[in-house]
Amino acid sequence: MTKKLHDVPFVENPDDRCTVAVIGMVLSYFMPERHFAMPELETICGYEKGRSIWKALSMLNLVKLGFQVYWIEDFDHQKFMADPKGYLRTILDDEAYEWQVTHGNLDQEAGRIRQYIKDGLPLERRRATDADVKRFLDDGWLVHLEVNANTLSGKTGYEGHSILVIGYNDAGATIHNPDGVNGNKPNQHVSWGLLDRAWKEFGGSYSLYAFKK
Repeated sequence: MTKKLHDVPFVENPDDRCTVAVIGMVLSYFMPERHFAMPELETICGYEKGRSIWKALSMLNLVKLGFQVYWIEDFDHQKFMADPKGYLRTILDDEAYEWQVTHGNLDQEAGRIRQYIKDGLPLERRRATDADVKRFLDDGWLVHLEVNANTLSGKTGYEGHSILVIGYNDAGATIHNPDGVNGNKPNQHVSWGLLDRAWKEFGGSYSLYAFKK
C-alpha cells in the first residue's frame, strides 16, 4: 500500500541532462502555471554539454524562485572550499578525480557553495537516510538523490545519475528516473535495498537535496 505519492509531471532526459530533467519536474510540480523550457532549465542548473553539474547553483536559483531547499551530504564543504582539488584528491579514485578536474570548474563550484552557506541555507554534513526521504515526502517536499544509474537498471558498471523520489511505501520508493542511457522510467518502483545500493555507489556520500514551495 502506498503511504505517500506525489503526482509529479515527468520530464524526459534526452541524453546527459538528468539533473536538468529532475529540476524541471520539481518546477513543473510546484509551479504548474509556468512553463520552463529546456534552455531555461539548463541555465538554472548551470548545464554545459560534457561538463559536470554540481547542485549548489540550482539550489540557489530555486531559492530565488521562492523555494525552500534542504541539503544533506557526507562531504566536507569547508575543506572543499579551501582547496577543491586537494580535497577531492583525498576522497576520489584516480578516474573520478581526473574526470572532475577535466570536466568541471571546481573553483566556481566552491564559490557557489560558499554563497549557499553565506545565505544561511540548510546544509547538514552527514549521510542522508531512508528515514530522511520519507520525512521530507510526508511533509510535502520532493527529494533529489544522486545514484548509480546502472544499478537501478540491473546492469554492471557505473553511470553517475540523478533521480527524483516522489513517493514510497513499506516495500520501496517510487521514483521518476530520467535515464538518457538506459531508458527514461517515470513512476519506477524500486526496493529500499536496491535504492540504497545505487545511492551508496555515488561516492558513498548519500547526497540528498529536498525542495518545497
